[in-house]
Amino acid sequence: MRRSRLAASAAALSLTAFICGALAPPASRFSARPAASKEVLERVALVARHGIRSPTRSPEMLQQETGVQWPVWPVAPGQLTAHGRETLHAMMRDIADYYDLSCHEAGKTCLSRPSPLVWADSADDRTRESGQIMARAFAPLGKARSLPAGEHDPLFDGVPEGYVSAHKRVLYDDAASAGAFDASHRPDTVQSGLRALQALIVPQGCDSEKGPCFIRPLTIGEKKGRPVIDGGPAGAASLAENLLLIHVEGLDRDATRWVGRIDEKILSAVLPVHGYMAQLTRRRGALVEQKAHQLVGVLEDFLDGNEVTLPDETTVGRDIRFLAFAGHDTTLDALAAHYGLDWHFDDQPDETAPDTTLAFERWRSPEGRITIRVRLFHQSLAALRQGKGLDLDHGGQILLEPRHQ
Repeated sequence: MRRSRLAASAAALSLTAFICGALAPPASRFSARPAASKEVLERVALVARHGIRSPTRSPEMLQQETGVQWPVWPVAPGQLTAHGRETLHAMMRDIADYYDLSCHEAGKTCLSRPSPLVWADSADDRTRESGQIMARAFAPLGKARSLPAGEHDPLFDGVPEGYVSAHKRVLYDDAASAGAFDASHRPDTVQSGLRALQALIVPQGCDSEKGPCFIRPLTIGEKKGRPVIDGGPAGAASLAENLLLIHVEGLDRDATRWVGRIDEKILSAVLPVHGYMAQLTRRRGALVEQKAHQLVGVLEDFLDGNEVTLPDETTVGRDIRFLAFAGHDTTLDALAAHYGLDWHFDDQPDETAPDTTLAFERWRSPEGRITIRVRLFHQSLAALRQGKGLDLDHGGQILLEPRHQ
């Protein structure tokens, strides 16, 4: 699992500049250098994406959208699968071992005394259930906390009430600039991914106005009073992620028609579309910074050793050393945007695949100097499909270097 090197194409460099200029860089205390031998790890805050789920749209809706039949899942749309639970537990068990939460290693700080605290987004069953899986992996009697089911949690979506209506012009300008960038700078890897997805699912889709045509330009619409980017790569990005979910769940085994053709080669071709749209819409713009700011505040207060108050008024005392959050890929994207983090893998074409986890670590030197390191844990495509955890011998964890210094 070694970090891959992106080709230095003009389009890739343009996209990086476009994203980097979207948000004002925050002050950073990060270091990407490995810890020195005498540094002590004092605190860890994890932010994880939930486990493997079914697509959020039903097979019938996907068929209506694309004109082809989609696999039937063993769970309702947007729910964790049994395989997803197993794979997330394997991931979190290995993270617990990485940080020695069982406290077996002499001379190391015991991060699990007092017990780790896990907070899950209340918005969906998949995040609440993922939080419980995480809590049980970190402590035998662990139990996650959250707001009541379905209640809005500002840690995962901190956009203040009234912000959208008060800043509609700014948000439309953000959407328009993303559309203009796509029209003039769409990377070759994205264009080829769109063509591969078209050929796999709806080869004739661009021949008429009826079928979806993924290579068409982005369009700007409105939903619930806010601008929405649609068309072309936007719809294709969601479908590309659905192919990943089908593959890691194993629904392409012994499948007929187009589903049986989903393999690592196809996924490597089409998932850059998903990553590209995440960069355009979920890692830049005014709304993204609003979305992340409350979670950022909690993370930084915790890492500073302060008491933290969670949305249900639970107090995280200064003695708690291990704090974890069960969220979404959009949560990881928002934090990546705020801190200027970026990552790519050779063995996993989806940069925010299920179970992907950011770890913010506070280290102290013998002289009392505090350093914050950001580590990323991920599973390979094969590990997600096989229900396995981290391959720590080949880069299942990497230190990230922030762009914002």
